[in-house]
Amino acid sequence: MELVERRAYFFCRYCGTFHFPESTGPEGVRVIGQADRPADCPVCRGPLAQALVDDAHPVRYCENCRGLLVPRPAFARVVNSRRAWASSPPTEPRPLERPDLDRKLQCPFCAAQMDTHPYYGPGNVVIDTCDTCDAVWLDFGELRQITDAPGRDRGSRNQPVQRPGSFANLIGTDDAQALASADDPLTTLFRLLS
Repeated sequence: MELVERRAYFFCRYCGTFHFPESTGPEGVRVIGQADRPADCPVCRGPLAQALVDDAHPVRYCENCRGLLVPRPAFARVVNSRRAWASSPPTEPRPLERPDLDRKLQCPFCAAQMDTHPYYGPGNVVIDTCDTCDAVWLDFGELRQITDAPGRDRGSRNQPVQRPGSFANLIGTDDAQALASADDPLTTLFRLLS
């Protein structure tokens, strides 16, 4: 079997089976049953089950290769939530591997060829997307790579959100809080300017 080191599993090119060491968990995925609308995994052609990520976001999950088909809005929420709640030290992302960019997958729902491209967020992973179905395919281990990548948003659940160039940064936090709590914003703005 061939070790896929960056994702911590083994793959047999001869028979197409996957092996996951016992220490490797299913990444917060809970299978809730078979899907009403059957679909096959774009990687191993096994059936995709109905599942939940973090007990909140419905996804399709392959119990064979452990890949995830996630609606794009849910993908953004899962990434933001997991990175905000991350408490382990970040891991240095590995460089992208060229063969990951060359593969061609078909969308399990519409059968169109999915776009294979680097994920332009943290983690140096290659994702597959279907614009028609607004879905993202993640191979096993990619969600963990995205979550564990360095960045200021990791572990930010208890930090106040201040974006560069926001109004609070331009006029000062105390003034912004006074402005936000004022009954008449025009009066407060006049006082700030004078």
